[in-house]
Amino acid sequence: MNVNPVPPSPTPGRSGTGLTRRKLFWSLGLAIPLVSLSAGFALWKSRPARRPPDSGLALSSAVRHTRLDTRAAAAGELERAREECTAALAEVPDHASALIVLVCISLEAGELDAAQDVLARLGALAPGQPELRILEQLLANQRRAAPAGWGQAFLESWTELGRPDRQASVLLPESIPPALDEPALESAWTRAPSSRARLTLALLSPNPAEARARWVLQQVPQLDDSALLVAAFDLLRDKRLAVSVQQEAASVLRQRFAQLAGTSPRAMQLRLFHLLVGTGREAPLEPQELDALEAISVLPTWKEDSFTRPFLEARRCLEELAVPGSRGAAFAVAERALGHRGVLLLLWRAAATRERLSEDERRRMGRMLWLIGSRLTEQSSLLEHSVGTSLMASGAGSLLHGRNQREAFAREDEVHAAVMTSLRAALGRWPLRSLSEQLLESRARSEVTWLRAFMGKGALP
Repeated sequence: MNVNPVPPSPTPGRSGTGLTRRKLFWSLGLAIPLVSLSAGFALWKSRPARRPPDSGLALSSAVRHTRLDTRAAAAGELERAREECTAALAEVPDHASALIVLVCISLEAGELDAAQDVLARLGALAPGQPELRILEQLLANQRRAAPAGWGQAFLESWTELGRPDRQASVLLPESIPPALDEPALESAWTRAPSSRARLTLALLSPNPAEARARWVLQQVPQLDDSALLVAAFDLLRDKRLAVSVQQEAASVLRQRFAQLAGTSPRAMQLRLFHLLVGTGREAPLEPQELDALEAISVLPTWKEDSFTRPFLEARRCLEELAVPGSRGAAFAVAERALGHRGVLLLLWRAAATRERLSEDERRRMGRMLWLIGSRLTEQSSLLEHSVGTSLMASGAGSLLHGRNQREAFAREDEVHAAVMTSLRAALGRWPLRSLSEQLLESRARSEVTWLRAFMGKGALP
C-alpha cells in the first residue's frame, strides 16, 4: 500500500531522527503482519547451516524442497510439508533448515516424541544454538498438563535466552518478501456471496484499478460500518487514481462522513476526515477549518471502535473465501481501516499553515494537534500510536513546550525500541502455524501491548 511522504518536522535537532523513525513505523505497520505472521502470503527459501561435500545439485534440490515444505508447514498443510521435508532430507540428510521444518511439523501435529528425535539430530549438527533451545522449550511446554499458549511460551523462551537476534540465522528458513496472490483474489471475487465480501477483497489491493475503485465508490453511500468507510477513504484517495475518480469520491465520502459522524458524537475520527477529505496536503488550513479542528480536538475519544473487530470480520470473510494467507490479509484490511494517512494529511496541512499564523495562533493550533495526537496514542495499534506521537511532537513544537516535546519524543523512542526488539525474534521464519496464528491474534488485540511484551514490559495481550 502506498505510504505518503512524511511531513516536515517543526522541531530542530530531532527532525532527522524523527523522520526516519516515522517512516519506519508507517512502513512496518503494514509490513510486519504480512511478512512475519501471515503464514500464507510469504514464499520461503532456506540457507543450510553447512554444505556437505556433494553440495551441487543435491543441495539445490534440497533448498527447493525446503522452500516448499516451509510454505506448506506455515499454511498448516502438514502432509504436503512432510513429503517435501522427506525429499529435502533424502538429498541432504543434514540439511538443518529442513530438519527445523520437520520439528515444527511434528509439534503442530502433536507428535512430540518425533519432534524430540529430530531435535536430537539437530543438536548434533548445531549444539546450543538459540533456535534449538527455543524449539526444545516449545516441546517441553507441549508436554505439560496445562501448556501455556504457543506465543507466550515462545516469548518466554526467547526472553530467557537474552532476546537473541535471529534475523540473520543460518538455521531458520529465510523469508522472501510477500506478494498477493492476484489470481486467487480474482477467483475469490467471482465467488464472493455479497458486496461486503467483495469490498473486503477490494481493500486488499495496494494498487486498485480504476474500475475496482469506482465499484468501491458505488458502495460508499450504503456503508454503515465506520471502519469500512475509513478504509474506502484510504483506498479512494490514492493519487494513482484518475483525478476525476478522486474528485467524485471526495464529494461522496464527505457526505457519508457527515452522516456517520452523527452516530459517534464523542469521537474525533469521522469528523476530522469529513473536514479533510478532498483537500490537498499543501493547502494551509483556513480560519473556518481551524475553528472546526478546535471543536474536534476537545472531543473525548479518537474513535468508538476497536482494531480487533474489523480484523476478526475480515478474517472470517477471507477464510470463507479460502483466500491464501487470510489472517495476514485480514490484518492488512484492518490496518487500512485505521485511516492513518488521513492523519498524515493533517500533519502536512498544519506544516503548510504554521508560517502564516501569529504566535498566539500557532499555539492555538499546537494545542489542537497535541490533543488529537494524545487521543490517537490511546489506541492499540502501532500506526495510530505512531502518527499520534507525530501529532504531539508537531503540536509541542508550536506550543514551544520543552516538557511536552520530551514527552512526545519519549513515547516515540519507546515504541521504536519495541519495534526493533520484536524484529530480532524473526517471527516470520518459524514455520509453525499455531505459533503464527496465536501471535497474530494477540497482536490484533493490542499491538502496542504486544510490542512492549517483547521488551519485557508485561505479557502478550
